[in-house]
Amino acid sequence: MFQKRIQEKYELLSPRFRVLADFILENTLDVGFLTATELARRVNIDPATVVRFSQELGYSGYRELSREIKRYVNKQLALRYQEGDPGAPGLAGKIAVLTDELSDRILNFKVDAPHIATITEILHAAPHIYVLGKGDSFGLASLWVTYLNFIGHPASAVHANLAQAALMLRDAAPGAVLFAISLGLDPDTEIGQLVSAAQSKGIKTVVVSTSPTLLPARQADINLNLPAETPAGYPSFDTLMALLSLLWQALIALDEKKAHSAVRETADALSTLIGQQDRIPAHDIAAMQRLWKQE
Repeated sequence: MFQKRIQEKYELLSPRFRVLADFILENTLDVGFLTATELARRVNIDPATVVRFSQELGYSGYRELSREIKRYVNKQLALRYQEGDPGAPGLAGKIAVLTDELSDRILNFKVDAPHIATITEILHAAPHIYVLGKGDSFGLASLWVTYLNFIGHPASAVHANLAQAALMLRDAAPGAVLFAISLGLDPDTEIGQLVSAAQSKGIKTVVVSTSPTLLPARQADINLNLPAETPAGYPSFDTLMALLSLLWQALIALDEKKAHSAVRETADALSTLIGQQDRIPAHDIAAMQRLWKQE
């Protein structure tokens, strides 16, 4: 597919070619209806550059690249749900529109279903999953690790700093998987470097990113690019949360027996802890409350 070709060639592209590549990846539905001249005008380059760019990717010219983009766009359009009622009064009408727009972004998962299935199988086979994040994405990594452990998949959240990365590289067993989250709120170069270091140690790397041209995505063994652009112009995290939930549910579907057993054991442990709470003497509770000035 054209997305994969662009990703593989991105580091070698000239600055002008990179601008064109970014435009195609971020506005694919529009590009599917543009001629070479129209596309050149939108990016402020000459049509010959569009042709040379296509050839740089291995196509005979823009016509061949355009045909592939059109096939992708047709597949996308065929999956669109019926729209809501934007004419509903007040906020409800706006929410109807926002819901349709969110559905449009999530519908990409239908196209990517085989790719998501491959990632699920890799995660399922891993003796341990290291979920790498930085800044805000580390919070999402920690949350997802809790859910993975809940269904019996050993996982740890790793912050993208040298100390934690060194411990991960030291302790990772054969077959371990590094799952990195790259929101694209900054270049995430640290995550990209750690992904590369993990690969050198034989760790399988999976990156979920909002752009296939970010360094972590380009470094990964497997990358899944999520649409994050919203009509408001602000990048959104909604598709990332939806994907993490989808992967979690796919892991359950892949091995329901393992998931149910892990959940049952967790519930039993929780019952034990609750039972112990009931046996805490009142004076111990009062002592704790005095420390927090709650008596």
